[in-house]
Amino acid sequence: MHDLIGTWKLMDWTVELEGGRVIKPFRGNATGLLTYTDEGRMVASLMRTDREPIGTRSFAEAKALERASAAAGYLSYAGSFEILGDLVHHHVELSLFPDWVGGTQVRLIEWIPNHDGSMDLELSTAHEPQERSAVNRLRWRRLRDE
Repeated sequence: MHDLIGTWKLMDWTVELEGGRVIKPFRGNATGLLTYTDEGRMVASLMRTDREPIGTRSFAEAKALERASAAAGYLSYAGSFEILGDLVHHHVELSLFPDWVGGTQVRLIEWIPNHDGSMDLELSTAHEPQERSAVNRLRWRRLRDE
């Protein structure tokens, strides 16, 4: 079993912009879950914790602006994955962002030690910085280690 297999909770998400400025997406109010399975499948879901309730029985009943606001505070995608060295390739089959479907999201894998001896997982877009004006770093903790 690979070290990634399991479910992870988002602990921190930062974006380093050109010039070194660091911001926190979703106004710093982000939560998320990331799951990797033995069968080579993955799913990632992230959201703002301070999204306003819409007040309807279903998403379809909400007004277009309410749906857009809810979607702006949410990111999710799923598909298969493969590990190549210190990179994980997420082959996207489903995504809230349609432009990712059929593509591959590549993330650099790093392991961050905790004081209790457990390890956090950091996934970043830092593998090819020359192609990025911003570097996302997401730190995840295995749920059983919380």
